[in-house]
Amino acid sequence: MAPSRRLRLPLAALLVSALTGWFLIAAIAAPFDHDESQYVAGAYFSGHAVMFRDFLYLQPPLHAWVLAPLSLLASGHMVLAMRLATAVMALATLALIWAAQRAADISRSSATLAMLLMAATAAFQFSGSVVRNDMLPTLLASAAMLLTLLGLRHRSDSHWLGAGMLFGLAITTKLNFAPLGATVGLFVIASGGRHAVRAALFLALGALLGMVPMVIAWASGPDGFLYGILTYGVTAPHAWYAANGAAQELATAEKLRDLVKYLWKGPALVALLLLIANWIATRGRTRSSGRRLAIWMSAGALIGAALPTPTQLQYLMPLLPPLALALGYLLDDARHWWPLRRKAMLALLCLAAIPGLIPSIRDLATAARTGSPLLAAQANAHWLGMTVRAAGGADILTLSPHLAIDSGLALDPRLATGPFVYRTGWTLRPEQARRLHALTPASLPGLDRAMPAAILTGYENGTRKLPLRPDDSLENYARRHGYRMLPMPDGVGRLYLRD
Repeated sequence: MAPSRRLRLPLAALLVSALTGWFLIAAIAAPFDHDESQYVAGAYFSGHAVMFRDFLYLQPPLHAWVLAPLSLLASGHMVLAMRLATAVMALATLALIWAAQRAADISRSSATLAMLLMAATAAFQFSGSVVRNDMLPTLLASAAMLLTLLGLRHRSDSHWLGAGMLFGLAITTKLNFAPLGATVGLFVIASGGRHAVRAALFLALGALLGMVPMVIAWASGPDGFLYGILTYGVTAPHAWYAANGAAQELATAEKLRDLVKYLWKGPALVALLLLIANWIATRGRTRSSGRRLAIWMSAGALIGAALPTPTQLQYLMPLLPPLALALGYLLDDARHWWPLRRKAMLALLCLAAIPGLIPSIRDLATAARTGSPLLAAQANAHWLGMTVRAAGGADILTLSPHLAIDSGLALDPRLATGPFVYRTGWTLRPEQARRLHALTPASLPGLDRAMPAAILTGYENGTRKLPLRPDDSLENYARRHGYRMLPMPDGVGRLYLRD
């Protein structure tokens, strides 16, 4: 056996171990993302109630349903369990991205390098370390890409059906993956040939089957589903940014600028530019269906990244699997280039990875110096639970459910969306809020009939860009009703206890 082959298995084991350790530790070290409140709460309430019928949710249902068992199995450590589950999803996604490239006959070394470069983007690092619904659809889309490549090779109905189901499930997790799945269908139809129509039909049938969970969620609560999945995303961000005097942040030019900025955080932008330059140099000649698929999917993914408002780092996730595929092909092609040109390209890609890794390295260094913010929040939640129960209470009202879920106290399901519906409560009529099982500042007086034992505030104090403070109305309610304030151990939160 050649030395390189003898070393292959140990090197692979070392790489897998390093990636596993990196993502698991990063999940513990990462600070909280503001949006985690709704994702953690959605998974928690999905383990105890029926989505859209009993509580409102602002995303497609699959991510919350997948994590819901952890709310039952990891009591007192739910957020940690959900973070670690996300890290495992990230590792599985990388494995599928690598497997898809190998199914496309890309060499091991090129597939591994392309996979690692995509893992080094800030979007992947971030999405793999916090509780959000971005990594799960990326995993599903990566598996769908693998089956699509196998379908192109074997012309198997089962591969097309499976790919369609996986794309449908990805959309049932995150709506901005829809353009990615749609472009695969268009690619299959545009490829022509006597098998194209049959393949497209099985792909479409699979997508419909994959979206059955969406239909189930709609049937559970049509009004809540339509508001949470469609109406909120179209109206509430604009209302909130306008109220904060930041409406210009949602302008098209600003969105495109943000998209480029987030592409720059890691090698994605450089990879795209290199691929475009290579495509122009070869006059658009693509020599395989896999290469054309990567181009079509990347175009659809960029559309999906630009659709949500406002543009955020994690919306780049649909792009990473097809970009890895296209980059794998390019790295293989580079073996035939002039050596200096090939080395320059590799050096540029590796240098471009640095901006994507800096935030994670900074989080790891901070956690090593001051401790994990996740574990500190968990200890805070345990103190919260003991304090409220010692005062004779068992329930709590808060706009920061992710910081109270591990307390073991009963959370009010009307704030299952965290601060998001509450902070734009003026856009809902009182009867509409009641029908949607949502709490708004205008409906706070209704708490008088059954006042919560505790109210937790202090974590929604506004930012420089968005200075409005949603917690203020809860604090005013607590003071008016004679609640006693205790500072939280973290020095940030304020716990109000009913006497």
